[in-house]
Amino acid sequence: MKSIKKSFLFFILFISFQLLGQKQIDSLTFYSEMVKNPSKEFDLVKPYLFFNKILNKPLNETSKINIIYALSYKSSIELKQGFNYESETNAIKGLDLIKKEKQTNYLRKIKTGLYNHLGILYRKQNFFIKSHELYNKALSFSNNLKDSITILNNIANVFKKENKYTKAKETLLKAYGKIGKNKYDKLLARVLDNLGVVKSKINKNDGEEEILLALKLRKKKGYLLGIQTSYNNLSEFYRRNLNLKKAKEYALKSLKIANETRNTLNRQKSLGLLTELSGNTYVMEYKKINDSIVKARQKNSNKFALLKYNTTKEKEKAKESELKREKAENSRILFQLLGLFVVVLSIITYFFYREKHKKKIVERVIETEGKISKTIHDVIANDIYHVMAKFQSESSTREELLDDLEKVYDSARDISRDNYIIEEHMNFEEIIYDLFMSYKNEKVGIVTKNLQKINWTKFSVQKKNMLYRVLKELMTNMRKYSEATLVTIGFEQKGKIHIKYKDNGVGAVVSKKNGLLNAENRIKSVGGSIIFNSEPGNGFIIKIMV
Repeated sequence: MKSIKKSFLFFILFISFQLLGQKQIDSLTFYSEMVKNPSKEFDLVKPYLFFNKILNKPLNETSKINIIYALSYKSSIELKQGFNYESETNAIKGLDLIKKEKQTNYLRKIKTGLYNHLGILYRKQNFFIKSHELYNKALSFSNNLKDSITILNNIANVFKKENKYTKAKETLLKAYGKIGKNKYDKLLARVLDNLGVVKSKINKNDGEEEILLALKLRKKKGYLLGIQTSYNNLSEFYRRNLNLKKAKEYALKSLKIANETRNTLNRQKSLGLLTELSGNTYVMEYKKINDSIVKARQKNSNKFALLKYNTTKEKEKAKESELKREKAENSRILFQLLGLFVVVLSIITYFFYREKHKKKIVERVIETEGKISKTIHDVIANDIYHVMAKFQSESSTREELLDDLEKVYDSARDISRDNYIIEEHMNFEEIIYDLFMSYKNEKVGIVTKNLQKINWTKFSVQKKNMLYRVLKELMTNMRKYSEATLVTIGFEQKGKIHIKYKDNGVGAVVSKKNGLLNAENRIKSVGGSIIFNSEPGNGFIIKIMV
């Protein structure tokens, strides 16, 4: 199996270099059909690269529907090549994406296919209970006759592997009855072939007619892989009935097709049939032991993401228990947040009373403290009370509580930032840069120029604090009123520091009040100057010299 995987990966690399210079055949149908009906082993390489390319595209260049479609076919290729874990992971990704989309008949069909695909994967690993569960899910979603027949045939395959041949026969007869007069020759051949094998397991003399009829239909369609399957089943049928000549004849026919299609797995199966017909007891014993070792290794090496998939009632109960534990954790987080609130309040109080020796500053402190107190009461205290009420409610989830706690934290952080005090030892360049970036989001881009070239060490702490508040006032003004999508702040040192603020917002007739007046007063208090320049529709330009 490892050598097959290595050869497949090597061939992918080889073909990918060839495809770099080729024009992409942008046809989902073309590559989908190649996956469904590969005639040679490496026919799956180009589809694999094609669907992988879709999955590697940026989200804005392809639709979610195409991603789901590509995941389903990539998963199918990986299963055929023995990459069970990767196949299962991609199938589950597809199902998760489908859950988030508006349900349509098209998505319902893909969902049916993915559950059917996972049923096949689990059947191959001998997880029969899980396989039945997945097939039944697929059947419940199926609103297409052809898909339903395929799923019934696959359910019969599970019964067959469980040696429940009577149940397998009943299921196949049900599938055969659904086909009726519909001309599903390829599907009919599969059901008949399977039915013949099951009948021969119940009574070794039965089933020949169905297997031969399936072979006839497959030859009519020229379906090589199906023809080889019929040859394999006929070889096993005649071996059970001790007609070794015919058994060997069909085994050789099977080997010929495997050699023509260069399919390593099918060649291995054909050679296995011929080995069993050789009659050599040592060879037979070796094959038996080797097969059991391979199965054991395969079972131990497989990891199954779906076994962790939360679908059962037991998982739901575990989830409820986890929710209670999370609420206890949320309580701890809430008390930590209250501690943070006390620390923030202490920092704010310390900052204001430090400046109490200046009359004007003291007056501003009293006024600001009132605003802070009101903000803390109106915003943070109310928000915390709201979170506590939610915490006591059994209906609130961990995610909702964490979202609410994050909002409280953000409010506390904003209050702290509004009254931030800059100390002598702090890196002023980083503080200013962080301030600008805090206003950057999906709608507004912030660009700084030459910030790192300014020597801030010659700047007094008083000037740094005043400049910080002025720049914060300007950025707040921009967010509230400008509707700008791009802001540039340039710095230049010519004895004094020159700062030029520019945005592409709606502009306005300059009126020095509130924020702008505060900014001007602060700059003048440290011996600097500020010039405002704006017109409606032409953005805003502010020049600061300090």
